[in-house]
Amino acid sequence: MVEASQENLLVNKFLISLVEGSILGYVTGITVEVQGDQFFFILKVKALENIGKTGEFHPGMFSTEKKVKIAPSDIVSVGKDAIIVGDGKVPPLKEIERLVQVAGEYSSLIKELEERDAEIRKLREENVSLSKQLDELNRELRRYQVLKEDFEHLKEQLIKQEGQLEMAREYIRLLEGLRHDIDAIKASVEKLVQGYIEDAVRGVVDEELNARGLKKTLL
Repeated sequence: MVEASQENLLVNKFLISLVEGSILGYVTGITVEVQGDQFFFILKVKALENIGKTGEFHPGMFSTEKKVKIAPSDIVSVGKDAIIVGDGKVPPLKEIERLVQVAGEYSSLIKELEERDAEIRKLREENVSLSKQLDELNRELRRYQVLKEDFEHLKEQLIKQEGQLEMAREYIRLLEGLRHDIDAIKASVEKLVQGYIEDAVRGVVDEELNARGLKKTLL
């Protein structure tokens, strides 16, 4: 049934060779030849002759008839008006379509890979930029750490100086208290000395007056 169906598809159509690039003739009949486990089509083909300048087809164009033996794998495509054969050198149309599809998928894959490669290059550039920024941040962090250590050192010195300053203030207050006490003692001594001198002078004067028989001094 399959062979009969294929036979009907191959009759009353032009036979065109892709390899030769020419019309081999017009198929008027077909038989099947079996060789071992393979079968072949024996096409009865009327050759084209006396083709007019107009290129139109007419009954006078077909003259001698010849037989053309083809294998099913030689058939590239079967259309409404023509059979295209490739003599085993051209893959079937479905295979060509599949190859075209594969080529399209390959081109799409190449494009996708190129896009991925561009993304990878972009990510690498961003990575380099981020690495530079990270190095700069690390340098800033180290500089900040040094400043922090210097600040802590200065803070310790300031606290120490503040303690020393407070001690100096306490010492000054102590000295001011001592000075006040010294001034008080000095005043008391001066007062005592002055009173003692006055009493001594008065005693000497009284003794002198007594010795002379004079009145005691009112000093």
